[in-house]
Amino acid sequence: MLNFEGINYLAVIVAALINAGLGAWWYSPAGFGKKWSALTDVDMMQTPKEETNRAILIVFGGAIIQALVLAIVLNSIGATTVIEGALVGLFLWLGFVAATSIGDDLYSRRGWKLWWLNASFFLIVMIASGVLLALW
Repeated sequence: MLNFEGINYLAVIVAALINAGLGAWWYSPAGFGKKWSALTDVDMMQTPKEETNRAILIVFGGAIIQALVLAIVLNSIGATTVIEGALVGLFLWLGFVAATSIGDDLYSRRGWKLWWLNASFFLIVMIASGVLLALW
């Protein structure tokens, strides 16, 4: 059964902030932003500021939900070590991020490069968050 008792909500917020911070770098020109723009034909510099700000808020809300669900899963199975947190993050990424996002990118004809660029971001986020939430 899912165990909601003992969830560290501060750790959930920190995990969401790590997600947002890494995402800000990952999709920036200093990270992989130029590659992402080339693969999507989206120029973030041309996107209206209001639209960008709304997207950032929605993505951060998703990061909070993702961290909370990961915390509940870790808490429910009693994962408290680096290895357990990393493995849970890896397996949840594999089953719920990697496996489900393949179809979207391939059916929209965006290909494997874009899939890997986005999926690898979430692989890092899920493993890092899994470790953080298991230990904290």
